[in-house]
Amino acid sequence: MAKKRKPPTPAKFKVGDHVRVKHGIRDTDYPDMPLGGWAGTISEIHDDGMYTVRWSKETLAAIPSVFKKRCERDGMVLEEYWLGQDDLEPDEGGPLEIEQPTEITTKPLSSKDQDDRVRMVLGLTSNDPLPDVHDETLEAYHEHLSQTLAFPFEAEYTSETGPFSSRTIQVKVIGLGDPDDEPMIDGTYGILCEARYERRRPVLPLGELEVKKGKPNRQLVDDYSYWFWNHR
Repeated sequence: MAKKRKPPTPAKFKVGDHVRVKHGIRDTDYPDMPLGGWAGTISEIHDDGMYTVRWSKETLAAIPSVFKKRCERDGMVLEEYWLGQDDLEPDEGGPLEIEQPTEITTKPLSSKDQDDRVRMVLGLTSNDPLPDVHDETLEAYHEHLSQTLAFPFEAEYTSETGPFSSRTIQVKVIGLGDPDDEPMIDGTYGILCEARYERRRPVLPLGELEVKKGKPNRQLVDDYSYWFWNHR
């Protein structure tokens, strides 16, 4: 005999209803973040009593900045949230009574995580998204690399020689410029370095160099290149 299917949970709210999150409810990904008092509108109904709530402008303006940073860092949508009907109550109007976090838990940075290593260089915490490349962040990165890179070091530089052809040469990087001068930073190519190739001393973009595996400077150069090319 076939089992009877359990009837679907009747929807407590409908699309367009104004709701608030009950006090005491916390974010599932960030347990130190309370959601109590957040207000919004039901935009979609899902199975098993789940709803998509689109937050009101007032709620978005009141969301703690650390929560916004985490959403940006983790690629999460800030404007809406998935909640169960037991987490919600009808919005009767009136001023927002949003619960505030009482203790922020900041995850320690890990030297095994590439994003975290870049955060360490730029003086950030795990709550911060990686910043865009601009003059200030490039100067901070330049200062760090000037102190941590061991010169000279061998690297490969690949340049285009035609529409479908390229050339790779072995260069010896001798520095990031005279420490008494202004940092060698270009708005398009980022941090520049001085190199030796045959009898020439070309100035090359550090982000276009590749250090061989096992060499001391590989991780430093690779981390910088990763940040530079992904956050321009």
